[in-house]
Amino acid sequence: MGKAVIYVAGNPDSYPVEYYDAREGIYKGMIPRLFQEFSEGWDYDIRYYEPGEEDLREPLARDRQVDIISGCGGEESFRHSPQGEVLVLDTRTGESEISYRVLVTDAAPGQLKADLEEFLSGVSGESMAGMLIDCSKERPALYRRRTRLAFGGLGVVILGLAAGAVWLAGRCRKYRRAADKRDETDSLTGIGNREYLSHYYQQFVIRENRALYAMVYFHVDTDRMRRTGTSERTDGFLRHMASVLLNHTGDRDILARVSDQGFVMARMCPGDEELGQWVTSILNRVRSSWGEQGRYVSSGVCRLKDGDWDLDELLLNVSQAAQDACREDLDYKVCTDSWIRQFEEDRKLQEDMKRGLENQEFQLYVQFYTDGATGRIAGGEALARWGHPEKGILLPGSFIPLMERAGLMGQLDLYSLDQACGFLERLHQVGMEDFFMSCNFSLETLKEDDFMDQCREIVDTYRFDRSRLIFQVPEQALREELPVVTGHIRQMKDMGIQVALDDFGEEFAAFAEVEKYMPDVLQLDKRLVDLLGTNAGNAIVRAMVQVGHQLGIAVMAEGAQREEQAGLLRDMGCDMIQGFCFYRPIPAWEAARKLLEQSADAGKGGL
Repeated sequence: MGKAVIYVAGNPDSYPVEYYDAREGIYKGMIPRLFQEFSEGWDYDIRYYEPGEEDLREPLARDRQVDIISGCGGEESFRHSPQGEVLVLDTRTGESEISYRVLVTDAAPGQLKADLEEFLSGVSGESMAGMLIDCSKERPALYRRRTRLAFGGLGVVILGLAAGAVWLAGRCRKYRRAADKRDETDSLTGIGNREYLSHYYQQFVIRENRALYAMVYFHVDTDRMRRTGTSERTDGFLRHMASVLLNHTGDRDILARVSDQGFVMARMCPGDEELGQWVTSILNRVRSSWGEQGRYVSSGVCRLKDGDWDLDELLLNVSQAAQDACREDLDYKVCTDSWIRQFEEDRKLQEDMKRGLENQEFQLYVQFYTDGATGRIAGGEALARWGHPEKGILLPGSFIPLMERAGLMGQLDLYSLDQACGFLERLHQVGMEDFFMSCNFSLETLKEDDFMDQCREIVDTYRFDRSRLIFQVPEQALREELPVVTGHIRQMKDMGIQVALDDFGEEFAAFAEVEKYMPDVLQLDKRLVDLLGTNAGNAIVRAMVQVGHQLGIAVMAEGAQREEQAGLLRDMGCDMIQGFCFYRPIPAWEAARKLLEQSADAGKGGL
């Protein structure tokens, strides 16, 4: 098979970059030399269309009669699409800047632009400078007088080239395209941005090579980095991440930073095993340089298929896979067909959640605490169940993780607080003042600046003894020493609300932290309760109960599944015990009935 013939509409008046030599009847200059080298090494036969002194670029560009239009970097009157442009030369001397581009038209073979860019990426700046200097010595015998002005002071540029003051295209040749366009460049890292990715993805990833590409997303947990470090260090990490990825970018790859937390590469890599090794090598290099912060990076991988034409959908899938990998402590997660189906189902459920909150489909469930000394019901934990109109009652495990991803936990937390306050008011109305309700709040909810303002607005709507309301604060919030959460804790106490340190002992926190924040309640983590029955577990839990009491703090335990565990907790003096060996979560109406029965047994009237 012979070479594909490619026709060029040349610029006859851009000496010495490109010009028509009337005596020899051919085009000369740096561009023709480049086209000649391109023809010799690739499967193309580059020819100038009807060479002559007349500039035919405007009509040929308008009618798309040729494959390449040369000289598209100035103020030409003819119109052309920037999507087909290929940067050839970018020079600067003093304040003068000259750019020379060619346009690959719609009539050209589909692979031409990519091949031409790949060829040019291998031509060094020194080689182009040498070509320009050589061409400037070959002054044509005849050329039109306007040539002297054709390239905007190029004579000065040539002198600059000879002196070595040249700035050639190649600044971003590591990833092949002109990312110097401000609207396509990420300001922090200097690599391409989301627009850059969209621009070149459509051009380089085509049907014929699609199966060879994979979309790789690197998720960086910048929120956690900024909480545990500084913004300046986080920005430094992101720049380092970009540098590592840039050094691992192939000639046919597309790299971009598409969000504050995400880098994406469309990578040509035919083998899945090779791709996995490549991702792991990137992560290992980052972690070796940045230690613990390097652990805040995970990746999602999606092999492209014929139907994957929607770039937004691809990015959504692969970014979610990267976040799943982060939660599961994996290096990377692959978007398999089964994973994508599950993700689509989850997305549908997330949309239902928004409607469910608006329609009050979430119901209050209560799991009782029993008094460690008497065994009577002393309080309850407010829990949520979703009465889905199609799927029935859904447990938290099926919707809480999705709510966290969708950023809806704040709405659910405040919704549950409102229902818990309404329950306490109903108890207050019948004179039942000795029952408490504890409410869980996610760390993301607690970090909101207006969290306590919203809580105060809800609590002030109801009448009950504020000391009967307990806010559970995750131990993690205190470990990270978040000032906003510390301020919220002070406001809770000022309102008369009790504060419980939730999941205490999850990572065996120091008692110094407890003394520093002085919560009203310590809630022992279920994993500590699971250790009961062993010498070490018994000693640890007993010590926590004793120290809590010495500090004047009540101790509650959750997750007592067996009577043996409950008995040990009682013997150790644990104030409140919760677990399936006593009560399972029940609807609010059933909880009210249980309390009515206990109240009647004690001769206190009823609800």
